[in-house]
Amino acid sequence: MPVDHEDPCTMMRRTAKESREAIKQLRKRIDKLTEDIAVLKQQAHPDQRAIAALERQLADRGDQLASDELSLSTLEDVISENC
Repeated sequence: MPVDHEDPCTMMRRTAKESREAIKQLRKRIDKLTEDIAVLKQQAHPDQRAIAALERQLADRGDQLASDELSLSTLEDVISENC
């Protein structure tokens, strides 16, 4: 959340820190989905619809993770070049 009268470098560092935390949480969600899929697949009669739904969520989260990591990397480059 923005702070009044925050200089650009401080704002970018804060944003990067928030992004790193969001990425960490997203990775945890991805790990949980991966575990849930594995558990379902190990059942005697796995629910293929549930597995497919979780796999779609996993793919979406994977795409989001890649995008977020690229954005963070770009932001960190800007910080290192300008601050």
